[in-house]
Order: sequence, then structure tokens, then C-alpha cells
Amino acid sequence: MNARPKRRLMHSLRFRFFVSVALAAAVFVGVMIALNLLFFHTFYLHQKKNSLVSAYNTINEQYNGDISILEDNLKQMENTNNIRISILDNRGIYLYDTIFTHDRSTAFLESMLQKPFGETLYVYDSRELERRGYTFSTLNDGDGTTAYIALIGILNTGDLTLLRVPTAALRENQSVNFVFLMISGLVALLACLIAGFFIGGHFTRPVIQMTEVANSVARLDFSKKYTGTDSDELGELGHSINQMSDYLAAAIRDMREINGQLQKEIEEKQRIDDMRREFIINVSHDLKTPIALIQGYAEGLRVGISESEEAKNEYCDIIVDEAARMNHLVHQLLDLSRLELGNIVPDKTEFDAYELAEAVVGKTQVMWQEKQLHIDLSGVGAQVLYADYDMLERALLNYMTNAIDHTPAGGRIALSTSEDTRHIVLHVRNQGDRLAPEEMDKIWDKFYKLDKSRTRVSGGGSGIGLSIVRAILTAHAGGCGVRNTEDGVEFFASLPKPE
Repeated sequence: MNARPKRRLMHSLRFRFFVSVALAAAVFVGVMIALNLLFFHTFYLHQKKNSLVSAYNTINEQYNGDISILEDNLKQMENTNNIRISILDNRGIYLYDTIFTHDRSTAFLESMLQKPFGETLYVYDSRELERRGYTFSTLNDGDGTTAYIALIGILNTGDLTLLRVPTAALRENQSVNFVFLMISGLVALLACLIAGFFIGGHFTRPVIQMTEVANSVARLDFSKKYTGTDSDELGELGHSINQMSDYLAAAIRDMREINGQLQKEIEEKQRIDDMRREFIINVSHDLKTPIALIQGYAEGLRVGISESEEAKNEYCDIIVDEAARMNHLVHQLLDLSRLELGNIVPDKTEFDAYELAEAVVGKTQVMWQEKQLHIDLSGVGAQVLYADYDMLERALLNYMTNAIDHTPAGGRIALSTSEDTRHIVLHVRNQGDRLAPEEMDKIWDKFYKLDKSRTRVSGGGSGIGLSIVRAILTAHAGGCGVRNTEDGVEFFASLPKPE
């Protein structure tokens, strides 16, 4: 799923949140209006009756027959609770009245039953009055609507009290309250809609950001992170996504490293397989020529292709030479294999570097004198080497014969030594052609030859000498290498210093 449908989904989630808040607000306002219409009247009457009962109890507790001590409290109750108060003695004579000022000698029954207030009439329950001490009644207008809610009560002194509250305020309050409730409900609904819009954005914004991070992870792009700072469930989810992204990035990075190592191992295995095939081809090629020569000259001798003793001796010499060449190659291969497998352990002793160089020059004297080469030993110091003398001499002989083969007639070969804090280095430097950069690593491989000709006439080497040098130095925990100089090539071999 691409980013656009996901984004539309997030906006849809925000819209649903907004609609949910709007519906909740609308239900709340609707319930408030319904409660106002259905129960406000009853609730208002209940509250007013409670206020009448409270006023009656206060008057009944404080009244002792003397109106003067109650008059201030009665006026306060009238002003505070909008209650109209009348007190009559047991003969029906008015002792106190909020509004009416007619003759106080009017009988109670006249005031209560004979319409003392025009065309109005109180209706009450006399039995409840006798049982509880007070009862409720209503005072109706001429049109039949309730004008007052009244409490008729008998006081402790035997006097009567008439407490009444006008209901006109109820009708007016109910109408005003309904209009106000409608307006406030609409304002509250609008406020809830605005708040729902912004709150929805606040809650869906982290979800949108987490979706973008998840989409990036799906594309293996781990650069995006959740940046919210909330500590609630959404914040924990965002941080969990960040951790998942980090874990996946680390896992994929490790997998790529492992794949890279596997690829290198596969390439190395392929290289070894190629070297093995090339090794077999090279060995077969190097052995094929001497075997063919030996076979040919041996058959010639058997059939008597030459009668002269001199020719027979020449044939025999060729057979011996080729057999010796084969034997030398086989021995080289065996020695190289044993060195690489670690079957030959160096027998280390201490000896002088100059003596080793002088011995190598002496053993190759015929070769370098034949080409009229100049050998320089002035750079060889008196360092003490700790190694297997025969193995190191063989390595240095390979360097020396290689230098003689590639130095032009009349050229110069210099042997020298150097050292650092940990190693002593032997150098063999010759004049001649420089090596191409791509060949500096290949010359250490088995059967690799700069001169690709492998004929007997060319006199080329077997291509194993430098491989044996590397194996010898590796067995001594040393190293070997080659570098180009201004006028030729320099081979070197490093050995650890004696401890």
C-alpha cells in the first residue's frame, strides 16, 4: 500500500473522530433539552415546596405568639425566597400578612374558603393538615391556571400560617431557561465541534507520523523516526516502532555483512578452484614435455634409430636431463605442499645475515658471471637472523636466480639488509624491466610466469619458486613482497627479530 491511500486513511480516521465528538456533543445537548422539557417543572415545584417547608419549620421553631420578634426574619425570608407569608390566630384573625391589608378580624374560613382574595379558592387536605401539621394547596386564577403554590400549616402556638410562592416565575423561568438552554447548547455543540477537530488532529498526527515511519521501513529506509514526546500508549507505540526500525536496520546491516563475507568466500572458493584447475593444467603441461622427450628418445634407442655411440650418449643425456627436471619439479611441488600444510617446521638457529648472502652469491656465481653481472653486497649488515638456515637460503636463492634471469647482461644486482623495531628485512634489487601493478600479486601464485613460454628451449622456470618463498616466510611468521624501483625491481623478505 503506497503513502497516498495511507494518508487518506489517516484523514478518514480524523474525520471519524470528529464525527464521534460531534455526535456525543449533540446527544449531550439533546438529553439536556429533553430533561429540561420533561422534568424542569416538576423539579422546580419540588424545590419550591422544600423552600416552603424550610420556611414553615423556621417560623414554627421561632414563633411564640409575638409577631414583633419574627417580623425581621419574615421579611428576610420573603425577600430571599420570594415567599408570601400570612399568620392568623386560631380565631382566623390576621396577625401578619405580606400583601393584604384588609380587616384582620375577617374569619379564617372566610379568608380560606369563602374566596377572600377575589375569585380564588384554596383546596387542601384537612386530614394531612391534622396529621403532619401542614399541607400543600394551590391557588388558581380564574382561567384555571395555578397562580400560587401554598403551604397551610398549624404552628406550635395553635396559630395558622399560609406560605405561598407565585408560579408565574416558574413559567417565565421555564421559557427563558429553555431559550437559554437552546442557545448555550448550540454554542456548546459548536465548541465541541471545533475542539473535536483540533483534538482529532492532535490524536491522529502521531498515527500519521508512525504510518510514514512504517512505510519507510517497508521500503528499507530506516532514516525516518517517530519524534513524538507523549508518554501515553501512542508515544510508547511510536518509540516501539523506532526500536523495531533500529533492530531491523541492524539485522539487515548484519545480513549484508554476512552476505558480503559469503560472497567473498564464494569468490575465494572459486579462485581456489580456478587455481586448482590451473595447477593441474600447469603440472600436466610441465610434465608433458619431458615425458614426451623421454618417451621419444627411449623408443629411438630401442629401435636403434642411431648407430653411433655418440648419438646414443646424447639421447641418454637428454633422457637423464628431462628425468632430473621432472624430479626437481615433483620435489618442488611436494615441498610446497608440505610447507603450506605446515608439515615442515623450521629448525631455527642464529646465524649472520652477511654469511647467508655471501653463500647465496657463491652458489649462483656461474649464472651471474655468465651474464657478466655486477653483484653488490655492501648494503648487507651484520644482523643476526633467527631462522631455519636451509629454508631461508632456499628462499634467498630463488630471489637471486629470479633476479639473474631478469637482469640484462652487464647489469647490477644489489643485496642489502634493513631493520625496524620488530623485523629484519633482506632485500634483493636488480636492474631490468619493472613489473606491471596487476602482476605484483599474481607472481606469488603457483606456476605463474612473466614469460608465458613453457618450452624446454626457452629455459623458463617452473613458476613455483616465488610460491615456495612465500610459504617459507609464512612458516617463519614473516612476510615477503616486491616493489618497483627507478631502474628495476626489488624483492624483500622480512623476519621477526630474535627474542
